Amino acid sequence: MTDRLVRLAGRGLRADDAVVTWTIADGQRGRRWRESVVRDGHLIHSLLYETGTDRRFIHLELAAPLGLVTLHPESDGTLHGNTIRNNGVEHIAGLAFKPDNALLVAGSPIAAAAVAWATDRDAHAGPTSTVVLDPVDLLLRVAAEDPSLPAADPAGIPRLREGSIWPLER
Repeated sequence: MTDRLVRLAGRGLRADDAVVTWTIADGQRGRRWRESVVRDGHLIHSLLYETGTDRRFIHLELAAPLGLVTLHPESDGTLHGNTIRNNGVEHIAGLAFKPDNALLVAGSPIAAAAVAWATDRDAHAGPTSTVVLDPVDLLLRVAAEDPSLPAADPAGIPRLREGSIWPLER
């Protein structure tokens, strides 16, 4: 964590002109990152991404047109959760996921900023492996190589085109 608590909201454009609205809020247990991505008036996805006080990924909830995904790492070094689609529940259990692994969401500036912020902490050289969740088909894939991450500022704020930032506090 930084010495200063971050409690910000913002808005900007992805490379494909989708509108990203986001919030970042530090708390006692870590940081909550939220975003919605809208393109041509349609919701692409809504995301809650949580990191612990050590900046590592601890929880994700994604809502997309195809369904809902919940993910969290377990202490045994695996990723667990579920995907809910209109035809039922698919349980996710046992996918290798070590504490230094990264979880990205394809097309998510806030998830990319969270991973970039986590890899920027002292004595951390970056993720040893990256798992990518695709919000279109709701499938998880292990990245064949480390994806390049967009730069986030030292507070983990995503850099978006035509971006605006506002305080969450009154």
